[in-house]
Amino acid sequence: MGKTWNGSGRISGKADALAALQRVNETARSRGNLALVPQPVTTGDQASVQGDVTGVLPCDFRLQPLLPWPGGLRKGATVAAVGSTSLLMLLLAGAMRDTGSWGAVVGAPMFGGQAAAEAGIPVDRLALVPEPGPDWPQIVSALIDGVDVVAVQPPPGAAEGVLKSLSARARQKGCVLLPTKPWAGAELTLDVTGRHWHGLGNGRGRLRHCELDVQATGRGRAVRPKRATITVAGEPIPPIVVPPAPPRPVEPVVADTGRWAHLEPSPLPADPWAGLTRTSYTAPNRSRRDRSAGNVTT
Repeated sequence: MGKTWNGSGRISGKADALAALQRVNETARSRGNLALVPQPVTTGDQASVQGDVTGVLPCDFRLQPLLPWPGGLRKGATVAAVGSTSLLMLLLAGAMRDTGSWGAVVGAPMFGGQAAAEAGIPVDRLALVPEPGPDWPQIVSALIDGVDVVAVQPPPGAAEGVLKSLSARARQKGCVLLPTKPWAGAELTLDVTGRHWHGLGNGRGRLRHCELDVQATGRGRAVRPKRATITVAGEPIPPIVVPPAPPRPVEPVVADTGRWAHLEPSPLPADPWAGLTRTSYTAPNRSRRDRSAGNVTT
């Protein structure tokens, strides 16, 4: 597709990905009406030239028993992964690892790139939009146009109509939408109902793996609930960022204004021997010999 990608079809290279992200940034700056998110009704010949809405994307074998579609995730479906980042990473890794597909994660600032790489997600084909702001529907809508898998963490209080419109757009474009919270219009919801850690003994050992109890509910083929226990390497723990302590202000030296401030320091004591000089002493009635004349006087 080259650098002239205009939002139709799927991303096939780095140039298309950069063009898609540029389009996302332009969409975020334009702040249009939320009513413009859903696509208008199109004719059959127009729909035939749009993205492939048939087929499935592969899925991790541990999740396959919970899915209503044989082979993986149906393109255009909305599958909510609720309660676990590891569950979301399993879905992304299975859909992207061996297919060359591109993915995006929107609105999840704690989604770690290193943990994603350890889970098998090709991070060189993963776009992260951690803080989409109030224009998150437009950003998700723009990514749906060219990315195969889009995970989104909607903000609290998201309108139900906006959620259904994004699901409709994903269905039209053949993109798999993976919300991380309950989502109006989702065909399938995978909800983690319990966790069991293994590896710790009686005061010793390390956490080796975690078992997730997952329940699948939905509509259509997924109307009958399914349950399964999935073993993962461990829940990714976000790093604890400790901000540096602010520098302590240097207080200026203030002169003492108390009751002793007016007193002058005492001068150094004077040398008591400074005024004394050595004088000669002659005893009275003592004879002196005049050596020069050889006479004695008294």
